[in-house]
Amino acid sequence: MKKLSVFLYSMGPGGAERVVSNLLKHLKQDYQVHLVLMSDVISYPIPNEVSVHFIEKSDPYESGVKKLFRLFFALPYLAIRYKKICQKLKIDTHFVLMNRPCYIAIMARLFGLKGRMVISERSCPSVIYGGSSFNKNDKKTTFLADLAGCANKFLVKFLYPKADLILANAKGNADDLIQNFNIKAEKVVVLENALSLDEISKLKNEPFNSDFKPFFINIGRLDSGKNQAMLIRAIASIDNARATLGILGKGPLENELKQLIDELGVNERVRLLGVDKNPFKHIKNAKVLLCASRFEGFSNVLIEALACEKTIISTDHKSGARELIGDDEYGILVPVDDENAMRKAMISVLDDEQKCAKYEAKAYTKASEFDSKRVAKKLIEFLR
Repeated sequence: MKKLSVFLYSMGPGGAERVVSNLLKHLKQDYQVHLVLMSDVISYPIPNEVSVHFIEKSDPYESGVKKLFRLFFALPYLAIRYKKICQKLKIDTHFVLMNRPCYIAIMARLFGLKGRMVISERSCPSVIYGGSSFNKNDKKTTFLADLAGCANKFLVKFLYPKADLILANAKGNADDLIQNFNIKAEKVVVLENALSLDEISKLKNEPFNSDFKPFFINIGRLDSGKNQAMLIRAIASIDNARATLGILGKGPLENELKQLIDELGVNERVRLLGVDKNPFKHIKNAKVLLCASRFEGFSNVLIEALACEKTIISTDHKSGARELIGDDEYGILVPVDDENAMRKAMISVLDDEQKCAKYEAKAYTKASEFDSKRVAKKLIEFLR
């Protein structure tokens, strides 16, 4: 049996990490799988047959300054560490996700690492590394974000072409790599995010012991990119007691969002719910999932909402939202940062139950396109 390294930053509570957890149970049937991580944060199940290795145990919540320092100076050291681990394990094939692991693995290849190298790009690089358009009031943050953006763009252009294959999780991300980073089209293919539909069906029906069952639910890191502040303002502007919002997640803007909720006087209608390893029961017990993101790679939570047979209202962000939803076929799209359009869409589903019923009826069929069995089969073909 061939030996496969699956290399990513951590198995913490994120979208890429959940996708990997969903794929491992299938990959282990064809490979001896070794999971290589840079942090010991583990939030998702790992099959017993999969061995776990660490090239370091860094802090996933380290400051921007430290991240930038490590981006410039730690890559060669970590590349050598990765090469040594893979040589010791006699790895045949590498499947690498997230930007820093991709840089490290490809740099290790430059240092002589053998084996087929397949990397996964899970964002739209020209957008995510485009600078600090949402932090203009903080000059230090702006400078660091711009510097990090330039460094990442250089590394993508220089290192990514040296991979054997690049898997983008959305067509928009694939097009971005080809058009803006001079990567040959034949090296880039789309592989969808993988969902464990059986697991979601089980978890969504777990007991939901809360006296707060909001009409709208939002799930994601509390930061400027997810733009929860716009949703809170929209709720405050809607004169309807049924317009309630639960926000599941943690992040650097938690205190700022609490203050906004207090200032707008919507404490009874908007609640920050913290984190929960089972977001699906929250989705099931809400009526509509809201996504206000300014950018995404391909939002897992949108597919998960479809798997829970819910209506979606999402910004038309890059990348993936329009690919999934179409022209309002599987949900409602509104322009990025357009609070009035979001508010109107929210009112439309509050006022028209038949609109929700229409989307709910076909949601699961769309979600089934992302079943982990189907995606894993495609991935195994790409790894060969």
